[in-house]
Amino acid sequence: MGPGRNIRTHASRATLASALALSALPVPTLATPAAQSRAPPAPPDAASAMKMARDAQRAFEHVRRRNFPRGPLVNPRCGEGIGRFCLIEGWDDDDWEPVPEDPEVVEERHVLIAVLDSAARIIPGDEWLTGQRVAYRLEAGRGEEALTLLEACRAERAWCAGLTGFVLQESGRYAEAEEAFERALGRMTDEERCGWTELGPVLDGRTRGRYERFGCGSPPRRAVERSFWHLSDPLWLVPGMERRSEHLARRVRAALQADAASPWGMRWGDDLTEITLRFGWPAGWERARRRFVGSRTDEIVWSHRLPGAQRFTVLQLGPAEDEPLWALDEPEGRTSWAPAFGEVADLPHQVAGFRREGRRFVVAAFTWPDSLPSCDLESGLFLADAHGVTASRTGRGGGPLAVAEARGFVPATLVGVEARCAKGPGAARARVPLAAGHPQLSDILLLDAGGDSPATLSEALARARGDRSARAGETLAVYWEWYGSPAPASALRVTISLAREGKGFWRRALEWSGLASDGTEQAGIRWLEPATSPAAEGRTVELGLPMLDEGRYRLTLQVVSPTHGAAESSAEIEIKE
Repeated sequence: MGPGRNIRTHASRATLASALALSALPVPTLATPAAQSRAPPAPPDAASAMKMARDAQRAFEHVRRRNFPRGPLVNPRCGEGIGRFCLIEGWDDDDWEPVPEDPEVVEERHVLIAVLDSAARIIPGDEWLTGQRVAYRLEAGRGEEALTLLEACRAERAWCAGLTGFVLQESGRYAEAEEAFERALGRMTDEERCGWTELGPVLDGRTRGRYERFGCGSPPRRAVERSFWHLSDPLWLVPGMERRSEHLARRVRAALQADAASPWGMRWGDDLTEITLRFGWPAGWERARRRFVGSRTDEIVWSHRLPGAQRFTVLQLGPAEDEPLWALDEPEGRTSWAPAFGEVADLPHQVAGFRREGRRFVVAAFTWPDSLPSCDLESGLFLADAHGVTASRTGRGGGPLAVAEARGFVPATLVGVEARCAKGPGAARARVPLAAGHPQLSDILLLDAGGDSPATLSEALARARGDRSARAGETLAVYWEWYGSPAPASALRVTISLAREGKGFWRRALEWSGLASDGTEQAGIRWLEPATSPAAEGRTVELGLPMLDEGRYRLTLQVVSPTHGAAESSAEIEIKE
C-alpha cells in the first residue's frame, strides 16, 4: 500500500494525545439517496473492480483528513516515542470530547461503502474488500448490517470469524466476541495463531524480553498469556475475558489497516501496529499548529483516546521459575481500554477469611461509591490465583457475599470484590492479596455497634460494615473466630491494640466501654477469655475509638493459648473526621 494523498511534509512526527481507545462517532445508519446515486456502476472485471475500490478508499481518507477539526496552537512535550509518533506527556484526554463528524465525511463514507459493495459483487471472496466493507459499516453505526454481511462471508474462514469477533467486540457483546475469536484461532495455522496471540507490544521491556525467550506455543508462554489476560480482565463479573477479546479485535484493526490508506495520511507501519495494540483505535483526530523557537510553526495531527480509558494491569514475571505476578492500577501500564460498561472505579470494601471444613471461607462487604449513579447492582466475590478464578459467588444488590475455597485447587492468592449496575454504565472493583491466615485464628471483621453481640458468622455478616473506615470517636464492633482445641481449665489471653500505620510507636490507647475507663494511654487492652467455648464460635467486642487524627491505623488482635501459643490477626482501618 502506498501512502495517502495528504502526507504532512513539515512535522517530523505525527502526535498522539496520551493513549488511544477504539470508538466510532455517531453517524446516520442509512446511506442517503445521494450517496447511492453517486456510486459508480460495477466494473467489468476483477482488476478494475479492485482499483476502483482502493481509489475510493484512499479518496475517503483524504476527505476525512481534510475535515479534521482544528485544535489550538500547542507546544507538546513528547513523553514516549513510538517510531514516527509521540505519546504526549501531561495531556489529559479526559477533558476532550469527540465532536460530530463533518457531514461531508458522513456522506462520503456511505459512498465508499456503496463502491466497496459494488466491487464485492465482482470479487465476492476477497479478504481486503470483506474487511473494508465491515470496518466502514462499523464506523457508520451499521454494526448489525456488518454481522448480516458476515453470515454470508466467502473469504477465508479464519478471517470471517475474526471479523465477526471484531464487530461483536465493538458492539459490547464481549462473550460472543470471545467465542468468535476462538473459532478464528482454531482455524489458523500454528504460526498464524502465535502471531495473533503474541503479547510483546503490551509488555514492558524486562517482562517482554523474558516472555519472548519462551518458544511460540510453549507451555511457559501460554501460562504467561493466560495470567496476563486473567489479571488484565477489568471485571470478572462480566462473562468472558473481554480484555483479551479487545486485544484480538485490535489485531483485526491492525490487519485491516496494513494494506489500506490510513487517517494519518502515512504508510502503516510497526509503530502504528504497536499503538493500536496498546491503546486501540482513536476516538477522534484534530489538526493543530505546533510552535517552535521564535515564530516558526508547523502542522501536526493529534489522535485522542476515548475519555475514561484505564490501564488495568501490568504483568511482571517473578524471579522464581518465571512465575507470573500481578500488579494493579499501575500508572505506567503500557496498555489501556475504555470498556462499554464504563470506567471502573475503586470499590470501598472489607474482606475477611474464616475456616469451614478445612477450607477457607471468605466474606466481603462493600460500599457503592457516591461518585457512581444509584442503580440496581450485580455483585461478585472471587477467589483467584495467577491463572484464573478458583471460586466465586455472585448476587444482586449491595449485601455481603461469602464463598468457600474450592477443594483440590491451589490455594487462592487474590480476592476480588466487584459490583456494577445491572443496566447502564457504572462499575467498581477491588482486588487485594489473600493472606494465608493463621490456622487457629480468623481475620478481623468490622461490624456496626449496637444490639446483641453476634455469636455466629451469619449474624455478624448482617452487621458487617461496608469498608474499613470509621470516624474519630465512633464506636464499632470487632468479630473473630478461634479454632484451637481448648485445654482443660485453660483461658485465652486476648489483646487488641491500635497503632498509627507506618509509625514505629503506639499511637493512642483504645478506650473500651466497661473495660478500660481510666483514660490512660496504653498499647491496647487485654483480658482473659475462657477456652471452653466450642471451636469456631465467634467472639465480638465493641470498642470506642478515641479522638484520633485522620489517617491509617493498624488494628491488631492477638490471642495466646496455653496449648497453641500466640496467634495474630490484623487489619488496616482508616480514621476519618
